[in-house]
Amino acid sequence: MSILANAKTKATSGSVKAAFTNEDGAIDLASIMVGIIVIGLIGGVIAATVFAVIPWAQDNAAKQQLDSVASAQSAYIGLSTDANNGVVTTTDSKGSFGTGAQLKTANLFDAANANVTVVAGGSGSTAHYGAAVTSPSGKVFFIGDRKTNPTTVSDGGSEAQAAAAGLAGKTTGVVKPAA
Repeated sequence: MSILANAKTKATSGSVKAAFTNEDGAIDLASIMVGIIVIGLIGGVIAATVFAVIPWAQDNAAKQQLDSVASAQSAYIGLSTDANNGVVTTTDSKGSFGTGAQLKTANLFDAANANVTVVAGGSGSTAHYGAAVTSPSGKVFFIGDRKTNPTTVSDGGSEAQAAAAGLAGKTTGVVKPAA
């Protein structure tokens, strides 16, 4: 017999007090504590997941911004280079990479990437660029024409230093902080 049916039988027989003092559905302190512990564990797992995923997503967004710099630079050097029968060469003396302002002027880079530092130098075969961005998680990433995979600055360097490292073609993520 179910708890409800048992309470109904006791209430109709005139024993209303017995209907409400049945111990079959009682909740004790141990049951409450187990429930609180289970809810705490589930909340802890969710919180740990969220706090791990958010910085990862922020870092990937920063790396994506640097990928957009690489695409913009590829287009910019193509636009700033004389075409040799339709073939663009990096040995052409007019070929150069653009700074952040030049990329924006050429409509190759938009306001969504305003926090990216872009530096460029040289022309033709000596043309190089470096770009850096600080992720909301606090990590600084940089790339350059000779270092195309976003690299983490490992010892507290600034975006400007990281962009210069990309310009110089550094192969490691270490950028010394300013003195």
